[in-house]
Amino acid sequence: MSEEIDLRKYSFSSYNELYSSFKWNIPEYFNIGYAIIDRNVERGFGDRLAIYYLDDEGNRYSLTFGELKKLSDGLASSLRDIGVGRGDVVGVYLQPRPEVVVALSAIYRLGAIALSISPLIGTEGVEYRLRHSGAKALIAEGARRDVLDAVSKIEHLRAIYVVGSEPRGGKEYSLEDQSRSGRRIDAVATRSEDPAQLFYTSGSTGPPKGVLHAHRFLLGHVPTYQLYFEMAPREDDVFWTNADWGWIGALGDVVLPSLYFGRPVVAYRRSRGFSAGDALKVMEEYGVTAAFITPTALRMIRREYPQPLKDFGLRLRAVSTAGEAPGRELVEWASQAFRAPVNEFYGCTETNLVVTNNSLWARPGSIGRPAPGHVVDVVDEEGRPLPPGSEGLIAVKLPDPVAFLGYWKNPEATAAKIKNGWFIIGDAGVKDGDGYLWFKGRVDDVIKVAGYRLGPEEIEEVVAKHPAVLEAAVIGKPDPVRGTIVKAFVVLKPGVEPSEELKRDIQNFVKSRLAAYAYPREIEFVDQLPRTETGKLKRYELRRREMERGNVQGG
Repeated sequence: MSEEIDLRKYSFSSYNELYSSFKWNIPEYFNIGYAIIDRNVERGFGDRLAIYYLDDEGNRYSLTFGELKKLSDGLASSLRDIGVGRGDVVGVYLQPRPEVVVALSAIYRLGAIALSISPLIGTEGVEYRLRHSGAKALIAEGARRDVLDAVSKIEHLRAIYVVGSEPRGGKEYSLEDQSRSGRRIDAVATRSEDPAQLFYTSGSTGPPKGVLHAHRFLLGHVPTYQLYFEMAPREDDVFWTNADWGWIGALGDVVLPSLYFGRPVVAYRRSRGFSAGDALKVMEEYGVTAAFITPTALRMIRREYPQPLKDFGLRLRAVSTAGEAPGRELVEWASQAFRAPVNEFYGCTETNLVVTNNSLWARPGSIGRPAPGHVVDVVDEEGRPLPPGSEGLIAVKLPDPVAFLGYWKNPEATAAKIKNGWFIIGDAGVKDGDGYLWFKGRVDDVIKVAGYRLGPEEIEEVVAKHPAVLEAAVIGKPDPVRGTIVKAFVVLKPGVEPSEELKRDIQNFVKSRLAAYAYPREIEFVDQLPRTETGKLKRYELRRREMERGNVQGG
């Protein structure tokens, strides 16, 4: 079967030539589960390796597309038996491992909706997402007993499929047992516009919002993916990313497009934080040729291995980076250190992968130019395009195959993000006279940490639950390694004395309840927080104070 979308079909020698000649070919019917597994089996790739797995406990194995197909069929059968069907939500709360692909493809093939949850999210974050989405089932790491005990009480959650440990009865089932039933389940005929994937992203106000994508969102990712990986895939390509597989930046940017083209991905499950040495060893061991490495990870690699090719036998031919602004200096270092093009790209959870660099037209420091098929510009607050050189809001013209269907159960929030037919991402930027886009910063209070968008209110709410805390406010603060960290300003309850031990206790409190990346790495105890006459928190005042000490994220 021919590819629905593939830039390799085009002959071009310049950006303008490719951009003007590209045309979308989105079929009326499309199912991601079928596209990443069944289709590859049907075209003779059944024995081809699809996933290499390793972890820091010494486990190593691999799975072919044919093996993935059998496991996906079995899990789909079990999900169908408990009543999961079209439009139902199933949560996936797993670290990078083959079971993520098994779970997603099983959900997609039923016409259901996969709710991907980062494994770094804590108990309250997982419970909120499952309740808000009305999820019927959850596929989760069995080791996360704290989370499983909490969510098992959710009435509409019919089953919890555990991975890596034995089920304890009740709602729990073994995913391994359920996925080996041997029954075949063909993918249902879903339209490209039918819902398939749900992510939750934090905004500047209120709780996290569910971002709902259609099956077509995979196809919408393909052109940008091919460009930042230098016309991927090639016959010997092996793909990897350090981003966790509960994030659109891993699934949409690496995992799903690579499998769509019948190429293998490396799933590296680690039990501790990112290690530059371990990451380089993984890329060396599996001969990774194309990697999406976040700016934070690149900074850590530069700090520990400034000349990585002297220490590791790497085969990288293309590196991409995104999630936060890496800066020109980091991109230029990485290009020289890996002896491969390092292409920054850009997008957001709602409209992912719309701008990219490529060695044919890369301009370090810029986020790139709109990828073929995408119209991206800088507009004013009413959605009117601005002339080159004017600072405004980066926006994506709708409709677009990669654009979301809307926020889950929140049409008002969806409408608020669309102006004059443009989706307003929420970042300030400038488009120069050559069509390159330059990121200038956030225009709201969202904090970007290691590629994750964090809503300050979500973090503040958890900090305030600590028994010693009266109230709290958080902002983003620049960090030379991580780009940005969370800083919390905390007002303690009467009679509570500030201490370094209390800071650590608050940090651990947030880690366990929200997410490992969301905790405040810096805490300042204050007597009161700045507020307006109506009681609204003035975060900009906190940022202004910090600017007097040193720059902070945003304005």
